[in-house]
Amino acid sequence: MFVPIPILIAAGLVILVLIAMIARAGRRRDPLMGGAPPRVPVPVATLSPEVEREVRAQLAAGRKIQAIKIARDATHLGLKETKDLVEALERRGP
Repeated sequence: MFVPIPILIAAGLVILVLIAMIARAGRRRDPLMGGAPPRVPVPVATLSPEVEREVRAQLAAGRKIQAIKIARDATHLGLKETKDLVEALERRGP
């Protein structure tokens, strides 16, 4: 099968442009390549005093997973956000 050379050159250029666009898009997100560092979300949910007391009691008893479950049921946040919230409570102290 014979393919004219201008068509092969055009296809090659299109492929090179697509590769360059993909590389450039990846560089924007990578902080090591000069992109902005990823933002760390701050937990915005707050716990009611009763739930916070229950979470602190679980933390004091050494049951961190149970504390995260209780807080997650109360806030309906994702697992990572709830874990961050419970760890912030733990760092803040009584």
